[in-house]
Amino acid sequence: MNTETAQDMTAEDIDLLMAAFYARVRRHDVLGPIFARAIAPDDGPVWRAHEAKIAGFWRAAFQIDHSFRGSPMQAHVTNGEVRPEHFPMWLETFHAAARDVLTPEKAERFSALADRIGQGLRWGLEGVLDRQNDPGPPKLR
Repeated sequence: MNTETAQDMTAEDIDLLMAAFYARVRRHDVLGPIFARAIAPDDGPVWRAHEAKIAGFWRAAFQIDHSFRGSPMQAHVTNGEVRPEHFPMWLETFHAAARDVLTPEKAERFSALADRIGQGLRWGLEGVLDRQNDPGPPKLR
């Protein structure tokens, strides 16, 4: 995972951010329909379960707990609708939600970590898509 530490970040901060972020995602013109098809068409218990699972990912990233099990890369690759150009939208939405519900210092730290993770996911997805479109030998960047 990452070398970030919890410092003053709490599980409650993460839960609050996940609720705010996914509320924004559901209203987003581009991301909303993709998430609705992947998670659930309407807000409710399935969304709460998704938020809790992703909150677990972030708690692990901040070393608050390590109970998260899953592969974010695999989830994004197997979705089929997620494209590299969605990540800037995702990050913009994430940053706005963080600024809304966290202190400026926590929002900045959370956003910095989200930027690094988002970039890694984007690069990974780009690599998978490149290999799908060109089955030849890998291209070193």
